[in-house]
Amino acid sequence: MNRRLVLQGLVVGCLTSVAPGWLRANVLVPPNSVLLRCLGTAPGSARFLDGRTGNGTVGLAPEATTRFSGTKWNVHKAGDGIVALQCVGTGNGPRWLDGRTADGTVGLAPSTENPFTGTRWEVVSVDDNNPDIVALKCLAAIEGARWLDGRTGDGRVGLAPTTDAPFTGTKWEVKNYPALQ
Repeated sequence: MNRRLVLQGLVVGCLTSVAPGWLRANVLVPPNSVLLRCLGTAPGSARFLDGRTGNGTVGLAPEATTRFSGTKWNVHKAGDGIVALQCVGTGNGPRWLDGRTADGTVGLAPSTENPFTGTRWEVVSVDDNNPDIVALKCLAAIEGARWLDGRTGDGRVGLAPTTDAPFTGTKWEVKNYPALQ
C-alpha cells in the first residue's frame, strides 16, 4: 500500500512539473467562490478585486467584507482551462468580469455571450512554489492588452500588455472565499 502511494506521488509530481501553467493553477476552478488579492508593489491599501454591480465598474477594495460585497467571485467553466468570473456583489447590474482589449479597460458585462468575448480568462500559474499565485489572461476576440492588472497606487484595474515589470499588479493571490465579516 505504501509503495503505491509513493508511486502515485511521484507520477503526480512529474506531471505537475511538465503540465502547462493553467493546469497547475487549480485554485480557480468551478464551483469555487474566491477572493482575488492583487500583489502589485505600488503603495496602496486597496488590494481586492471588486466588482461594482451598481455601475458595472471594477476596481480594488481595501478589504473583503460585506462593505465590499463585490470582492467575492464565483468561478464558472468557460472552456478547457478557461474560466468566467461572476461577481457576487449585492447590487443589481452586470456581473461578469470583462476585459476590453480594444482600450485596455476592465468592467462588468451582463452576460458571457457575444459580444462579451472578454469574459473568458485563461488562468496562468506564475509561481511554481505557490499555486495560489496566478495571472489572468483575457481571451477577448479583439487584439490588445490582455493581462488583468490591479493598480494598487490608485485602486484602478485595467489590462496590461505583459506580466513583466512595470506591471506588478498582474499577479493575483487566489483564496477560497471565507464568510464575509
